[in-house]
Amino acid sequence: MSDTLSSALQFDAEQSLSILNAGINAKHREELDRRVAAIQADIAAEQQEGYAALEPRWRAWTHSHLRTQEIEDTLILAERIRRQFAVFVLVGIGGSDLGGRTLHDTLDHPFHNQIVEPGTPEIYFTGDTFDPRRLAALLDMLQSRGLLEKTCINVVSKSGKTGETIAAAMVIRERLQRAGIQDWEQRCVATTGQNAESVLYTLNQTRPFFGMLPVPEGVGGRFSFASPVGLLPFAVTAREETPRQRVERALAGYAEGHRRLLLPADDPDNTACALARWWHLGEQYARKTDLLFCNYADDSRLCDWFTQLYSESVQERGAGLNVIGSRGPTGNHSILNGILRGPHDKLVMLIRWLDLGSDLPIPTGNGIQGDLLSFEGLPLSAVQDASCRATAADYLYNGVPTATLTVAKRDGYHLFLLMRTLMDAVAVKGRLQYLDINAQGVRDPERDLTYLQDGVEGYKIRTRQIAEEMQQQFRAER
Repeated sequence: MSDTLSSALQFDAEQSLSILNAGINAKHREELDRRVAAIQADIAAEQQEGYAALEPRWRAWTHSHLRTQEIEDTLILAERIRRQFAVFVLVGIGGSDLGGRTLHDTLDHPFHNQIVEPGTPEIYFTGDTFDPRRLAALLDMLQSRGLLEKTCINVVSKSGKTGETIAAAMVIRERLQRAGIQDWEQRCVATTGQNAESVLYTLNQTRPFFGMLPVPEGVGGRFSFASPVGLLPFAVTAREETPRQRVERALAGYAEGHRRLLLPADDPDNTACALARWWHLGEQYARKTDLLFCNYADDSRLCDWFTQLYSESVQERGAGLNVIGSRGPTGNHSILNGILRGPHDKLVMLIRWLDLGSDLPIPTGNGIQGDLLSFEGLPLSAVQDASCRATAADYLYNGVPTATLTVAKRDGYHLFLLMRTLMDAVAVKGRLQYLDINAQGVRDPERDLTYLQDGVEGYKIRTRQIAEEMQQQFRAER
């Protein structure tokens, strides 16, 4: 292991563990270590079985970096979109939306859409709500700028019949037709399941879209960012490198995360196992109820993505930590006091970036006196890091179990490594909660609750029922 790879992602929970271990029986800690080691061994053995075994277990996402044909098809389509369109609109909700949003929010220029560069489309996200305000505004803006006919619509839905997503897609189609654009399908890319159960797949059979990409079997939405679901928008918005260079470099980080998971559970580089152990120790043995996930940067979508990943995966059977998403130091001015002075029922996890990319120095000789003199002459990124380290130190001093996940650089390689590691940690945590054990007490990997989300079906069914009642009422009033 080279020092470069080792330092790419590091997990520091030593002081946090000291706080937690003070109230936990040593035998329980030993038992937890044995369980984490056994789970890691099972995962390593599972990988030897190959893709055919991973797919029905909803763990095919662990091989996303190896799906060469899907990656190639995504890159080819991205280049076609970049040549033909000036705007790219992703229509999706949940995992079909958050992965791409997180990559854009974290890695693209914050004002990407305002910096016009030929061959690099603007990007917008919609379809994640029935609230018409933002979608209407987006369409009005594109039409007023004469960009509707230059817009590519990427509809992302594995089932091809997600209510919020398809409703937004139909509204967009109708607006295009009103603008005199009749070949809507030639401005549409569908990322969906490759079978007749998907409405999008069926539509493509009769009137082919501009492009079609798969949501791979065995890959759930919240685990899909490194599949065509997230890779297409990530490739389309490449600016300082080619789409191929951008995707290949990022997937190298994903592959590094994969390699680390296959190391023994107690290896310092197996961050996923260490994370899962820390979460479980805090929840199961120290009786913590909440996990503060604080991304120490100005990127907010990573918190949204992780909240879905963790909550939808391991909040099952009445267990699972509640995730509180925050970003530093902004969050310190909204929730820090409550964490320190309120109930000590939380684990705190800080995402610390050593290299944030571009930087700005704080000018000297401003005539500002007092404590603010300590900031003069420092880069803003250095003060950001000082704030991160100070926050961790203050939490620990006050007895709040706080761990820091340090990422070497805010770029594609390291973000993909980080997100893959978090997904792996959630997978291990699910097994620590016995979510792969069915109601009969038998291990059932194909029904592992970590990858299912039956709880969301109720609202979908009731929404359709109420909508049908409203529809009948509207018809009667006419």
